[in-house]
Amino acid sequence: MAQIHTVCGLVAPEALGRTLMHEHLLCDLYRVTGSLDHLLNDEALACDELAELTSAGGNALVECTTLDLGRDPEGLRRISERTGVHIIMGAGWYRQPYYPPEIDRTATDELAAVLTKELIEGVGGSGICAGIIGEIGTDLDYASAQEERVLRAAARAQKATGAPLTTHASMYPVGLTQLRILEDEGVDPERVIIGHCDTYLDLDYHLSILDAGAYVQFDTVGRNHMNPDDRRAEALVELLQRGWSDRLLLSSDRCFRSDLSAFGGVGYGYVFTRFLGRLRSLGVAAADIEVLTVANPRRVLAW
Repeated sequence: MAQIHTVCGLVAPEALGRTLMHEHLLCDLYRVTGSLDHLLNDEALACDELAELTSAGGNALVECTTLDLGRDPEGLRRISERTGVHIIMGAGWYRQPYYPPEIDRTATDELAAVLTKELIEGVGGSGICAGIIGEIGTDLDYASAQEERVLRAAARAQKATGAPLTTHASMYPVGLTQLRILEDEGVDPERVIIGHCDTYLDLDYHLSILDAGAYVQFDTVGRNHMNPDDRRAEALVELLQRGWSDRLLLSSDRCFRSDLSAFGGVGYGYVFTRFLGRLRSLGVAAADIEVLTVANPRRVLAW
């Protein structure tokens, strides 16, 4: 029977609850960007911040930090145990500026085997299993040779396990390139989530992804420097009105210190408070909100 694979073990889909589909709790972008704002390494702070998520009715989140971004399985498990929030951990490599040398030195099938083992047996000797592949990214508006290799490895691990696969496709319509590579490897598009679609608000782009069978994820909610939430909400409503409620997902991609409430940011509760309020004001029904935040995550995350 398909179940949700969390850092604390298997969870029945019906127990998952309201879910953020693309977040970071412990993440180190600082080593590449040089900005201390881009370092999340405080477990106690993460626990405090998640109180806003649970207060807003949130029960779970997908933690998309990859190997090359300082993923910390044991830390995520401790946070989950302390807060009661279900955490689904990612597996893979982010995008080319962050890749370790091993990406160029390891066969694609060997990279796929690493991912498959983390999904089925756990990371190292921890027994903590990843529950999703990703976020697997492309840095610009094309897939570099290295990025294509990682996408193909991710695709092979997806086929071997049935796990969902989530991507980083920011500011360009590069999600279609990602999808073509994944489909070339035989991945079922219904197991693919194209991330950051709300950073490129083009209706034809979104419809092309949906027509292919994949999920469109609006996961930078609250990042008004990428797109104002007014535009983000209007684009989402358009897709809902066209009948695509069962292929849309929401999140906010908290990955900077300045994203957190402690540093003046909107925090992890924002999607379920202010953004859902904005959708309601635009006429989105409670049933559609339930589909976006509960039914769709439950379906795609179960394997």
